[in-house]
Amino acid sequence: MATENGNSQRKRAASGRRVVVLAVPPVDEFDLVCPIQVFGAANRLAGKPVYRIEVVTNGKDVRVQGEGGVLSFVAETSYKALNANFDSLLLVCGLGTRNARDQAMFAWLRRVAPTVRRLGSVCVGSFLLAEAGLLNGRRATSHWRFSNELARRYPMVKVESELVWVKDDNIYTSAGISAGIDLALAWVEEDCGATVAQEVARELVLFLRRSGGQKQLSVSLSAQASEMKAIQELQVWITDNLRKKLSIEVLADRVAMSVRNFERVFTREVGRTPSQYVLQARVEAVRHQLERTDRGLEQVAAACGFGSADVMRRSFSRFVGVTPNQYRGALAK
Repeated sequence: MATENGNSQRKRAASGRRVVVLAVPPVDEFDLVCPIQVFGAANRLAGKPVYRIEVVTNGKDVRVQGEGGVLSFVAETSYKALNANFDSLLLVCGLGTRNARDQAMFAWLRRVAPTVRRLGSVCVGSFLLAEAGLLNGRRATSHWRFSNELARRYPMVKVESELVWVKDDNIYTSAGISAGIDLALAWVEEDCGATVAQEVARELVLFLRRSGGQKQLSVSLSAQASEMKAIQELQVWITDNLRKKLSIEVLADRVAMSVRNFERVFTREVGRTPSQYVLQARVEAVRHQLERTDRGLEQVAAACGFGSADVMRRSFSRFVGVTPNQYRGALAK
C-alpha cells in the first residue's frame, strides 16, 4: 500500500476523506444510496466535512440506471477521468452486472488497489473484485444466496458465506443490501471512532449495528419468520427476558398452549426447538455484549441468562467456533 508523508496526510484530513463510489450500471439502488447516506450522516453529526463523496461510473455516459428501472442517478464523471489520491473506493453493481466483463475497469482496479487505504464492495460487487483477480487468496463474502456461486466460479477466493462483511488487508467485501450500511459504518468507526458511528446508526434508526463477525442470518431475524403472531411476540419476549428461567413450560404457558402442542408448533414455525432457539438467542446476546461492552465474562453470562461463565463459554464455542475471549480479542485487532 502506498504511503504518504505527514504534510499530505494532514492536507487530506483537513479537506475531508475522499471516498469514491464506483457504480457499474444498472445498480441495485439500495446498495448505492445507503452507504452514501451513512457518510453524509457522519458529516452532519461531526459538524464538518469528514468525507468528500464522489460517484463515478464505468458506463458510456454519466447516467446510472437503477436495476429496478424506476430510479436513475447522475455520476460526476467516468472512473477514467478521476484525479488520483482518493482515500477509499467502494464498488457497487447489480445482480446482472456482477457478470460484467469490463477489462479496462479491471485493469484500473488492479492499479488502484495498492494505492488506496480501503477498497470495498457491496453485495455481489465482490464478483467484480474476484474477476479482477483482487480476491485471489483472500477471505471475502457476498450475499448468502450467491456465496456458493462465488466460491464455484472463483476457487482461489476464500469465501466466508455467513459473515456480514469481511476485511482482508485493505480489501473489504460485504453481504447483501443492508450489509453495505454495516460496512460504511465500520469505515466511519475507523475514521471517527465508535461514538460517531453509533450516533450515525441511531440517526438512521437502525435496530442493530452489526460487526464484521456477525452472521448474515441471525436468530433475531428469524423472530420475524413465523406467520403466527403469538410465536412472533414470544420470540421478541424471549430476547427481552433472557435472564429469566425460560423452560419449555414457562414458554408454553406464555402463549397459553400445552407443552406438547407448543413444542410442535414452535418447531414447525421457527425451524428449531424452543430450547435450541433460547440457547442461540443467548449466544447472540453474548456476542453483542462482547462487541459493545467491556464487562467481565461472569457479568456477561449473568446478563444473557447463562448459569456461569463456563456454561456460557462452552455454548459460545459450539455456535461461534471460538471462545468469548478469542472473539473479543479478534475485535480488538
